[in-house]
Amino acid sequence: MSFHQEWAAIQARAQDASARTRLNGTGGRGGGDEADLELHSAELTDIRNTAEALAGDLDTAGHTAENPTRVAGILLRTPGFETGNALIEVATRWQSQADALRDACLRVSGHLEDTVRTHTAVEQETAAALRDSTTALNPRLTGAV
Repeated sequence: MSFHQEWAAIQARAQDASARTRLNGTGGRGGGDEADLELHSAELTDIRNTAEALAGDLDTAGHTAENPTRVAGILLRTPGFETGNALIEVATRWQSQADALRDACLRVSGHLEDTVRTHTAVEQETAAALRDSTTALNPRLTGAV
């Protein structure tokens, strides 16, 4: 095989490989059939605010029945009855679960706040990088030429 034939074969393989690396699609979102990640800061902020409000409600209303239940449990501690001790156990468990749920809501709220902040920063960095690379590739886009 001569140099020119070999060179033509290499170019043909490269062109064929290049064609295969292009995305095939018909105006869809590209990549595949699955939807890509979409992040809407306003929606996440609403969810964060709701989680924070729920945590506040759990902190106040979640413990409303705690003292009366404990008092009833103490008063019902009579010999031969387990009702009083059971009520005290219910009040203790309720307080523990309400506190755990409140803490989980606050954790969700904090994570969503971090997500929105991080996503906004990454979007700004990506946009700046794209602007910089576009300008470097084609200065006429910004009128620098």
